[in-house]
Amino acid sequence: MDLLKFSEKVKKLARRLKLDDAELLVTNTRILSARLENQEITLELNEAIFAAGLRVIKRNKIGYVPITEPNFDLLERGIKTALVRAAPAPFPSFVTINEQPPEIPASDPAIVQLQNTPARLQEIARDLLRRAYDTGKIETIEGAIRIEHETRLVTTLHSTYPACTERTGLFAFAEVNSKDYDFVVGRRLPEIEEITALGAKVAKGIPDRETTPEAEGIKGKTVPVIVCPEMLEEILRRLVAEHLYAATVQEGMSRFHLGEPVASELVTLWDDATVPYGGNTFPTDDEGTPSRKNLIIKNGILQMFLYDRASAWKDGVESTGNGKRRPLLIEDEHEAPVRCTINDVYLAPGDKPLAEMIKNIDHGVMVKLLLGFHTANKTTGDFTNTLYFGRIINNGEITALPEPGRWSIKGNALACLKTVKAVSQETKSVGNGVLPWVQMELTVA
Repeated sequence: MDLLKFSEKVKKLARRLKLDDAELLVTNTRILSARLENQEITLELNEAIFAAGLRVIKRNKIGYVPITEPNFDLLERGIKTALVRAAPAPFPSFVTINEQPPEIPASDPAIVQLQNTPARLQEIARDLLRRAYDTGKIETIEGAIRIEHETRLVTTLHSTYPACTERTGLFAFAEVNSKDYDFVVGRRLPEIEEITALGAKVAKGIPDRETTPEAEGIKGKTVPVIVCPEMLEEILRRLVAEHLYAATVQEGMSRFHLGEPVASELVTLWDDATVPYGGNTFPTDDEGTPSRKNLIIKNGILQMFLYDRASAWKDGVESTGNGKRRPLLIEDEHEAPVRCTINDVYLAPGDKPLAEMIKNIDHGVMVKLLLGFHTANKTTGDFTNTLYFGRIINNGEITALPEPGRWSIKGNALACLKTVKAVSQETKSVGNGVLPWVQMELTVA
């Protein structure tokens, strides 16, 4: 589908209905995936996945219309219904894009080529399984290789130019024996070796022994914990970010204050949607505000809060480019209202190799995944969750796996940032950011 032509037709309809303003997000996506389950590989292709979301303003009222198909009769009825149910608008108009948005690289021709050759994808998946089984350590293995090619457009009724970009993406993962997993993710095609080695790498790295908190003598104790990048992103995005949003401050719910220490001096954190080939790379946010880099925490000190258009209008400042259609619970992106949302998240790497961080711990835990972390308390930052994937550290070495169902990790996301004792030199792309391994203090519940 030609998204530019579609957006012009939406604008034409908006003018005919005499709307004061309209804001459109529309995507068209093609996905090829290979699902791996033990020795079986299943290919699936989904083409022309269309989705859009439209916000409209008329007579100081704002309404929202999710669009599941490019049917303008349905869209007209949807707009009229939305206006009947409209709420007071938090601002008089949407952003106007009067200059051509910058082009930021986000599409890799090599990924497009791989998507167009399903036989090659199947060959890569088969090689991943073969190498994993060759280790002799596979009882069960599950995984997937997903390739995405998306065209994304954001525009408003009075904008001269749309923000429009093609984006590619690849996500590959393998989970072995329900004991550990690893993944590769990015908008550029990695070395094929990184993909085909996933299962074997996981299988070879699984310790033979499992243990309990009682056997380790650390049940109920606060211990050094190395948080892996994928879990660190969960902590930052789900809990810490809630207290960085200006809307939370305006509601009197944020526990942070500008210029005050909110983390260890080892922590420097920023968000950015302008990095080439980043997960959220796009010229603007979903409201048309230009994307930018936001330095949030510097050496532990809070530098700024993040704004979408509504919270910025309320405070009389500019949006920081963080207005996103962020889904909650079962919402789809295009069904979700605009909420202030952190973009790709980055934490500056430290000066210690990960191996040295492990070597300096007598009794501790490495946390890769906590089960059900979405249930954590966003208001307080408290969490108590089952340790699903991780490692046990003894005398500077990884010695065992946590026995399933016997480990739980307890902490407070806001408080534990102040306990950060070390940050690794190594970093990992987690899809929506690049993060290191971080050592902090948490409790074995």
